[in-house]
Amino acid sequence: MTITIRNDSVAAVVRGYIVDSRNTIVWLELAPQHPKTIGAIWADLVVQQRPWLQLGDHTEKRGLAVRGLGSRYERLTADAPELALGHNAKARLLRLIAPSAIKANDRETFYILDWPNVDADAALAAMLERDTRWPVQMGWGRYLLQVGLEEGFIKPLIKGGRAPQGYEVQPPPSWGEVLASGLQRQQITVQG
Repeated sequence: MTITIRNDSVAAVVRGYIVDSRNTIVWLELAPQHPKTIGAIWADLVVQQRPWLQLGDHTEKRGLAVRGLGSRYERLTADAPELALGHNAKARLLRLIAPSAIKANDRETFYILDWPNVDADAALAAMLERDTRWPVQMGWGRYLLQVGLEEGFIKPLIKGGRAPQGYEVQPPPSWGEVLASGLQRQQITVQG
C-alpha cells in the first residue's frame, strides 16, 4: 500500500485520507517522516496560495488533485514506535482533521465520521444535539443518516488507506421537517 501527497518540491507518505466532493482534504494521516517534508505539505494545506496538491493512491489506482481547507486543521499526534527506523528514532504520526468534522452546523456543510466505538449515525445524532438547536435523540441517528442518503443531502466521502468511513452533510432546507416527517411516520419516537 503506497499513498503519497505531493507539492512541487516534496512528497509525503500518507497512511489514510478522506476527501469531500470538492476534493478538499477532510482527514489526513501522515506517516512519520522528516519534519521539513511534513511542514511543507501542512503549509500548503492551510495556506490559500497553493490550492492544489497531488494525492496518489496506488492501492486504489487513483490519483486526485486535492486542496487543503485554506485554514487551520485540528492536529493530533501519536507516538508510533513500530514505525521508527532505528531504536533511537522517535516516530510520530500526524493526523489533520477539518474542524467541521467535529462540529456540526445546521446551515453549512459538515462531516461525520465513523470514529472508534462511535458509528457515523451516532456521531450525526450527537453532533446535531450538541451543536444545533434541534432536540435530536441519540437513537435517531440511523434514521437521519438513511434519510439524508436517500434524499441526497448526505453523501459518502472518498477515502483511502487507514481512514474511517465518512459522510458529507449539506444540511437540508429544514432539519425540523426531516424530524417531523420521521415522527409522523413513526420511524423515530420520543423517548421519555
